[in-house]
Formats: sequence, C-alpha cells, structure tokens
Amino acid sequence: MNEATVAPGVHVEREEVSADDLAALGVDLADFPGSTASDFKRYPVLTEGGWYLVVKHQPTLRSVSRTKWDRLGPIKLVSDGLHLA
Repeated sequence: MNEATVAPGVHVEREEVSADDLAALGVDLADFPGSTASDFKRYPVLTEGGWYLVVKHQPTLRSVSRTKWDRLGPIKLVSDGLHLA
C-alpha cells in the first residue's frame, strides 16, 4: 500500500530579538506586562503595501517595528547584483 505524501508547507523563520534590539527600537517592556525580549520575534510579512520586516510581540501580535523590505521579499532574482558596464 502506498502512503500518501504531503508537500511541506511554507515556513518562515522567526528570528529572536534581544533586549538591546528592543531598546534601539524604543520599546519599553513595561508596556508589555510580564513579557521578556524572548516574547518578540522578527520576520517578513506581505501586506497590501509590499514586503516588510516586522518585530511583533508574539502573545498579542502587536507590531513594534515595521521596516520596508525587498520588493519581491524572499525571492532573489539571478540578475540581482548584476552590473552591466
């Protein structure tokens, strides 16, 4: 009997954010009672305005930082970085 295979889903790595990173972003942990820096993650999101790198408080999904990212997000073209003289 053949076992059905399921294609792996899309996976986005969520990076750890340090207390220093949060301080640089102007985040006061007192605004998030009971939270630590490990409750925040950085990852790419696609919105109606394009790709952004966001830092979100994971228990509430509140964004504390939103920075415009590459036009195509994680897709890298072979021609990127090609300089024609």
